[in-house]
Amino acid sequence: MRWRAPELVAAFLDHPAPFFDPLTTVRVPSWSRGRVVLLGDAAATALLGDGSSMAMAGAYALAEELAAHPGDHARAFGAYESRLRHEVGPRQRRVGLLSRLMVPRTRPRLAVRNTVDRAVGRTNPIASREAANR
Repeated sequence: MRWRAPELVAAFLDHPAPFFDPLTTVRVPSWSRGRVVLLGDAAATALLGDGSSMAMAGAYALAEELAAHPGDHARAFGAYESRLRHEVGPRQRRVGLLSRLMVPRTRPRLAVRNTVDRAVGRTNPIASREAANR
């Protein structure tokens, strides 16, 4: 990204209303209301691609519960949610930790993150090759 940094900074500075999307976790008491049910990132915030796999696993679990409770969507939704909640809790805790690591709020933590990124890049053959090509 180094080669595009000046262009991106200029675009940011020129924009009349820049927008930042914070890394936040929204927790809802229930994943369903009426005949509407949430899947994937809508049900539980994920990070680093978890949302897609959670949506597929959730859709599969929801389909199974709807088949197991024909004509009773409320019971199926409840069974689906209780089935997946145990998996979501640890993922949501990771989101908080990873967001604090990826987007630190202080200069010292930013320096630590950047040092770790560089060290990991040196031990990762693909990242090292990409960095050498910049």
